[in-house]
Amino acid sequence: MTEPLYRDAYLAEAPGRVTGHTPEGGIVLDASVFYPTGGGQPGDSGWLDWAGGSLSVATTVKGEGAAVVLVPGEPVPLPPVGAEVFQRLDWGRRHRHMRVHTALHLLSVVIPLPVTGGQIGAEKGRLDFDMPEAPEDRDALEAALNDLVARDLSVCGGTHVASTGEIGRLVFGKIEKKGRQNRRVSLHLAD
Repeated sequence: MTEPLYRDAYLAEAPGRVTGHTPEGGIVLDASVFYPTGGGQPGDSGWLDWAGGSLSVATTVKGEGAAVVLVPGEPVPLPPVGAEVFQRLDWGRRHRHMRVHTALHLLSVVIPLPVTGGQIGAEKGRLDFDMPEAPEDRDALEAALNDLVARDLSVCGGTHVASTGEIGRLVFGKIEKKGRQNRRVSLHLAD
């Protein structure tokens, strides 16, 4: 089991201890600041340092049970089981994921329809809605979305920003038809 330090979304670095390796070459720690891929959000990337070595973490995935697996960016020697390590997130990428993640929650407020899918990226995200027709006034929806951001509201936990103002200005992307009943609405970070 890996202690999920990533529940504090602003914790960008922490010590840890290697508890195992996966057959595919992944690293399992006793506690991880790295968020694993899930819920439409990519896994975190960053770096792992230890006495005698370091490596880049390309992504993070869920392992067996409650294990979080760090996937190295290239084949390099792994820290041995039992090694004390220091983990560092690619904070810029994580923070952009947090901004987009929170923005997508706001999007589901301004388009109050059932969500059928979604995806989070570092620069943009999208939600699929059970919506037979595209919204008529996308500019009004974008304005309502940015009004929520400007109100600087507190938000819940998870890999979200602390308040909506931290998201920054948003721009609507494409609104695409995805089947008879679905519309995919994309948004982008403006800065």
